[in-house]
Amino acid sequence: MKYHRFYAYVLILYLEMQLKSLRTFLRCSEYLLLKSVDNDDEVAVVSLGSLLCRIKDALFILIRDFGSITQLENSSFVLVDIDFCFMLCGEIQKIFSRCKPPTRYHRIDSLDVLKIYDMLSRFDENNKVLGREINRAYITFSNCLSKLTSPMRDVNELMELINTVLENLTGILNCCDGNFHVRFTMEAFHVRLQNLKVKLRSLKSFICFAKFQVVEHRNLLIDAEIFTLKAAHFLYMFWDYIMYEMGQRSEDEVVEDDILIKSHEMLRKSMFVDPFAPEIHIQALQALKASGSTLSLEVKNKEIARDFVDSLSATLWILLANSGNTSFLVSVTDQMQILYYGLLFLRTLLTNQQGNFDELPEEMKDFVGDLVNEAGTVVCLLCVNGVKDGFAMETNDALCDFLEKIKLIKAEVRNKYPATSTPNFPKANQLGFIDFLLENLKELANCKVNSITLVEDQIQVFEKDLVFLRSFLHKFVDQHEELQSLQSCVMEVAYKAEFVIDSLMVGNIECSPLLFETIVEEMKHIRIEAMEINDSMKYNMVEVQKFTNTSSFVPSQGSTSTMDEDVLKLDDATTTIIDRLTRGSTQMDVVTIVGMSGLGKTTLAKIVYNDSSITYHFHIRSWCCVSQLYSKKDLLLQILHCITGKHCNTNLKEMNEDDLDVQLYRHLKGNRYLIILDDLWGTEAWNLLKNSFPEDANASRVLVTSRLQDLALEIKSNSIPHALRLLTNDESWELLKMKLFVQERFSSAMHVLGREIASNCKGLPLTIVIMAGILSTLEQDGWEEVLRSLSSESVSRTEQCRYTLELSYKHLPDYLKSCLLYFGLFPEDEFISAKRLVWLWIAEGFVQKNELKTLEEVAEGYMMGLINRSLVMVEKRRSIGGVKFCKIHDVIHEFSVAKAREENFLQLLRGGNELFTFHEAGKVRRLCIYSETKDFEEARLFCPGVRSLIYFGLDYDCQVYPSSFSHVFRIFRFLRVLDMYQIDVGDVFPTEIELLILLRFLSLKVSVKSIPPSIANLLYLETFLLRGCHGSNSSGLLPDTIWKMKNLRHLHTENYWSFILPWGHNLENSCGLCHLQSISTVELCCKNMKKITRLLPDIRKLKCRLSHSYSENISVGNCYGKSGWKCDRIFALDSLTRLESLRIYTWAVRDEFRIPFPVSLKKLSLSSFCWQWSEISSIGKLPNLEVLKLKFDSFEGKVWDMEEVEFPKLKYLGLEYLDIVNWTGNGEHFPCLEKLVLKHLRTLEEVPSCLSWISTLEVIEVQGCTKSIVDLVKKIEEEQKAFGNEGIKILIHDP
Repeated sequence: MKYHRFYAYVLILYLEMQLKSLRTFLRCSEYLLLKSVDNDDEVAVVSLGSLLCRIKDALFILIRDFGSITQLENSSFVLVDIDFCFMLCGEIQKIFSRCKPPTRYHRIDSLDVLKIYDMLSRFDENNKVLGREINRAYITFSNCLSKLTSPMRDVNELMELINTVLENLTGILNCCDGNFHVRFTMEAFHVRLQNLKVKLRSLKSFICFAKFQVVEHRNLLIDAEIFTLKAAHFLYMFWDYIMYEMGQRSEDEVVEDDILIKSHEMLRKSMFVDPFAPEIHIQALQALKASGSTLSLEVKNKEIARDFVDSLSATLWILLANSGNTSFLVSVTDQMQILYYGLLFLRTLLTNQQGNFDELPEEMKDFVGDLVNEAGTVVCLLCVNGVKDGFAMETNDALCDFLEKIKLIKAEVRNKYPATSTPNFPKANQLGFIDFLLENLKELANCKVNSITLVEDQIQVFEKDLVFLRSFLHKFVDQHEELQSLQSCVMEVAYKAEFVIDSLMVGNIECSPLLFETIVEEMKHIRIEAMEINDSMKYNMVEVQKFTNTSSFVPSQGSTSTMDEDVLKLDDATTTIIDRLTRGSTQMDVVTIVGMSGLGKTTLAKIVYNDSSITYHFHIRSWCCVSQLYSKKDLLLQILHCITGKHCNTNLKEMNEDDLDVQLYRHLKGNRYLIILDDLWGTEAWNLLKNSFPEDANASRVLVTSRLQDLALEIKSNSIPHALRLLTNDESWELLKMKLFVQERFSSAMHVLGREIASNCKGLPLTIVIMAGILSTLEQDGWEEVLRSLSSESVSRTEQCRYTLELSYKHLPDYLKSCLLYFGLFPEDEFISAKRLVWLWIAEGFVQKNELKTLEEVAEGYMMGLINRSLVMVEKRRSIGGVKFCKIHDVIHEFSVAKAREENFLQLLRGGNELFTFHEAGKVRRLCIYSETKDFEEARLFCPGVRSLIYFGLDYDCQVYPSSFSHVFRIFRFLRVLDMYQIDVGDVFPTEIELLILLRFLSLKVSVKSIPPSIANLLYLETFLLRGCHGSNSSGLLPDTIWKMKNLRHLHTENYWSFILPWGHNLENSCGLCHLQSISTVELCCKNMKKITRLLPDIRKLKCRLSHSYSENISVGNCYGKSGWKCDRIFALDSLTRLESLRIYTWAVRDEFRIPFPVSLKKLSLSSFCWQWSEISSIGKLPNLEVLKLKFDSFEGKVWDMEEVEFPKLKYLGLEYLDIVNWTGNGEHFPCLEKLVLKHLRTLEEVPSCLSWISTLEVIEVQGCTKSIVDLVKKIEEEQKAFGNEGIKILIHDP
């Protein structure tokens, strides 16, 4: 029944769209009727009148039928003719809108779905007949348009017509987006429809602009009428074709009518010609200029001018995105970018919320008004003359004049509102950038690009000078502040060189050897200056030239701390909160913890959440982090994920908000629950969720943490918040000692200094923790300097925390500064994948090469350096240590974002408002965007110099048309990092990606069946991540060209999507992917195993799905068929001699596989093999194995007897979803075991007795097992403690 209700709702939506289309025709028919009367065409008048009568009758029947079904009151009408029908359509739309979300289920529940279907079917049948005549009317009228010599209506009526067509267009886009049946058609027309929307808005804004300047240019109005009427006809045909695609029109009905055949053919061939002529706009603007009138930018006029400028920027952006800008000249690209962002600056200046404009001098306001007019002229000239091969003289003069005037206005605004200037290049880790550039220069030695070979000699000279200067600056710049200006000169020239080299790489035709020759000369002069300085310092130049780019310090990966581990527990606060949660009223209650940032609200909530009395008292516990950016769906998913576990989460993600609401309510109903809402910034999120929390009078609780003192009263009027107190001086000193881990080596002097430093932290825990990170790297004299700097500042606690962060940042090595600032691009409170972060750092060039370690190992050392300084928190660890997920405190996040912007390291744009007001793109190197996909698409960003683009979608897993974002690949040609894994680009891999030849990191969300061969154009690609759509569960075939991507280091998929590696006879001479470190998930079969493993000589981590081999005549996609088996049963993984981590499973006939494992393995995870327990002996003898996870029928059988098994180095053992009953063993097994995890072993009755005396055992975790196993584990705990292992932890979770 639910499906039928939804189907009825969908039918109503489609009917609503038909009514919009009908209303558009009724507006247009006014013009048709007027033209027929003017021509004394009585036949046309009578024909149109007859058509309008039938439309009116059809509408009356519809509103009568719908009113009888819904019991909604019908409105009475007194109007006649066209206006009557138009108003009738509008009234029906209003009635239908009452059946739309969020009340659609409540309303449609009371409807007879079959009656709705019958009613809509009758109207649709009438509409099909009427549609043919409407189409004829449109075509008849189109034939008369070319004969127009004067406007048929006044400006106001023309505006109404444009608004109606825009409403129709917007309705089509909203109705078709996400509709699977019309995806192919919408993909072909999406950009065209969006551009049409821009043109209609531009036309409307231009006419308004001209009208308020008392310039009604006749040709302009005629042109506007023709364009709008043809657009209306196009949209009518397009909607009719969409209905045909969705099955609402049969092919027979289409064939019946020659007019429909021509219409559909016209659509297929995209023959809709834009009649809009920019020459007419230029004439109107010139007439305005000749009139000598000045636009008075009062409030109303300012809005009109702003809309006009906005439409100009949209028109210019379309011109740039669609005119093959990849071959623009450098000068043209620069000027176009300046023009585009000059227009955005004007738009921002004219925005109502922008106070800067109102306080400008009157003459400057008039100047702005004139400049708006000139902006229109420049853009129209560009539309007429084009830009691909340079500017026409007329265009160039107008453009230069406009850009000069923009500079004057910007200078005036800066004088009134001085802003902090940002450098022309990122300040963080400048020497690290030089190292990265030098590595790139070395790679160019093997580059085959013709434009690079032309400057090969000059690059060698430049490289030699840069090596010298890098070494010189490394030796002297920190010791002599006067060399800072020299370093700035070096950096400026280095960034210029990078830009020119990258331009040559992507095929920019203006970059020539002469341009690079100038840069070489600049660097040569700087080198001479440096040598003179060196001579004055009497330094031995031979030593200076001994340059190495290896890291001077890589932190060890030993024990680490986090902000939440070993915290100073405030027993009074913990006891108070636990009492309020477990005692008191039986009614559902809300408890609030409030306090300033850094005071430990989240830490206290976590302590309470994990307290044994809380886990015992509540049936269900769930944690939800809210923060400032959230969606209701994301909050519901967080709560449900905690309740249901990760294995159910994929299905939940496919649900809409209404269904998730119901799911949460059902899970909580009848249970005593505790929900943590962490970091609440207002009541909006609470209002979204509160109806999902049932009131069962069973003492359920919601615990809220917030910085806002009054939030508790806003949520519940009589609630008393728990305000966290500051630490005392003694508590501050205890926390500082705890975080330093060096209590045993404190000298008496350091003890005194430490106490004073702790006292100066003013009782704020976060400040103390960060200060510990600083002090841990300093000797006693450094402590004295820190104390002096703290004592000299008279600041508030909030400012103190920020000052401490500045101090911590100052003490970081340069290479860690970039890594810390990079955290600013992730959403607040985001759990960040450590491996993903490491790969991004490598792609960005932050990680320096080390001969003894891989880049990944060096980067992991960087992360540990930040963790040891208490700047980064570990949220989840790997099985035997190491970081799986990390995050930063929201105060550190705010600092990172602000510092990154200050140092021009990163630009973060949050939400549509920041996107639409962004107009300073010239200096941006990294751009991070949080927005809905619609806002991202409509913001029309033009930042060709950006090197990194990272996008976080606020509309969860939104699917888009690839054409919507094709501009990203055409405009952002210099990208090295492109991360768009939250935008579903569908089942067609965007081929324009091949243009981004400089990419090193690429992450997309797709559901494609194959990757195009052109992916091999990305020769520098190091990390390639593809995320499958939820429920896709499919495979994508990689092309043969994948073996040419020699720089590839990581090839990964997520969400049940997998790769199929190509194999064939032509691979015999290939040297393979010699740098590939990890791959996940790949399908492997017996037949191609030896070939594939030979081509992966350096693989360290592998996740794969195994299948049988298949015969030559079976395609890769059909490898699971029953015919053609040639199974040799052996998967020769032992040839992967560097493999350390292996996760392997199968969906085929499982017990036939035999897998020789490499002795290098440290981590092994198995699923679905159904091996007998006797076969585990080979795994037990692996000499380096530290982690073993046996899941989901990896082994079968009732008894696992470990008589022959040793596992000499195993530290982690996990057993999950197995049918084992007796697990026995009396020998010295698992001598190094630290953690044992038993999950969902429903039949297990016995565990080995040897577990009682393993001295290294730290944790036993049990979930979903029988009570007898729980009792056995508790007995092991007692015996372990009897042997002296007091630190052992036993974790018993709910099933």
